[in-house]
Amino acid sequence: MSLSRILRPAAVGLAAVSLVMGLTGGLARLGVSSSPASAMEFHGALMIAGFFGTLIGLERAVADGRSAALMVPLLSLAGVVSLLTGFEQAGAAGFLLAGLGLTLLTGRACWRQPTLFTAVVTIGAAFFVWANALWLSGRTITDVTYLWLGFLILTIVGERIELSRLMAPSDPAKLVLVGVIALFTAALAGGEPWNGSWLFGASLAALAAWLFVHDIARKTIRTRALARYSAFCLLGGYVWLVVAALGVVAAPPGVAALGHDAAVHAIGLGFVLSMVFAHAPIILPAVAGAKVCYTPLLYLPAVLIQAAVALRVGGDLSGHYDLLPVAAWATVAAILLYGALLAMTALVGKTGQCTCAGATGEAKSGSARIGQTVRSVRSNASPEKWIK
Repeated sequence: MSLSRILRPAAVGLAAVSLVMGLTGGLARLGVSSSPASAMEFHGALMIAGFFGTLIGLERAVADGRSAALMVPLLSLAGVVSLLTGFEQAGAAGFLLAGLGLTLLTGRACWRQPTLFTAVVTIGAAFFVWANALWLSGRTITDVTYLWLGFLILTIVGERIELSRLMAPSDPAKLVLVGVIALFTAALAGGEPWNGSWLFGASLAALAAWLFVHDIARKTIRTRALARYSAFCLLGGYVWLVVAALGVVAAPPGVAALGHDAAVHAIGLGFVLSMVFAHAPIILPAVAGAKVCYTPLLYLPAVLIQAAVALRVGGDLSGHYDLLPVAAWATVAAILLYGALLAMTALVGKTGQCTCAGATGEAKSGSARIGQTVRSVRSNASPEKWIK
């Protein structure tokens, strides 16, 4: 067995540890559970940089194909270990190095295959470097949270462009997206949403609108099985991105602490986690070798996470703070149920009784597209146009 095949599932497992510690830290911050002090203090960093950053780094490393590329998720995991042992600066340094490595990987892919997809994920990786560099320089986790979220948002936008080639947007539509990303970047560079939120909110809403209009999910929601399930999660995530956009304008994080909490969870749980729920059955087999597949039971955690985010955001904006612990426990339950269901499908799949029959469109070919991307990036074929 190759070193890569050992490290990939190990990285997924350690990323899951970061997720668990981040969740327990979040519960402890609400006063409804106990956790190590480091997990409570670094709750946001463990969730965003530790869990999501590691998984994105692993996906890019697998796409790159070289064993050395696995240093990116390993550096991210080193950051997680540093935070859990109380060394904040070392943790920030680990994530900064992981971000630099991730930017090199995505930049290399962009050089070899200069498409809008590779350009957007490279910009997203640069956001990760930007956030971690500021954190290492002395800025607080709260200060860099929206830059971290920008990294996740742009990474997802890039992934949706790649996985939705069957409904390829026109060149003018792609130019519109470039303009929206430029506005989004300008808003964050200008200190929004802390010192104003109109540009940040408008660019978030525009990103959500662009994704909704051009994503193949609008068509696959009318199909069945995995394709329909993925579309359900994706479209729900876009709704939460709009909610976050409206929330930062109605309750600017710079003046309303609970407005910040609502925006972060609408984006981080409502949008990002919905994307994870949609993509995991498609990507995990290719990235981690996990033989998971679709079951209709996956709708249970998908609906539960939507309800949990609604409770969280509703409690924040209405002042019903007693809803926040309920929302937090519902979030934990949704994630645990989702993980348990995927594990169950993997076990059933080993007996040959589990298939993804009935999936269409992107869901049926998601893993194949990752393989195609790897081969395309490695090839020396003539590059496509930037806006192709």
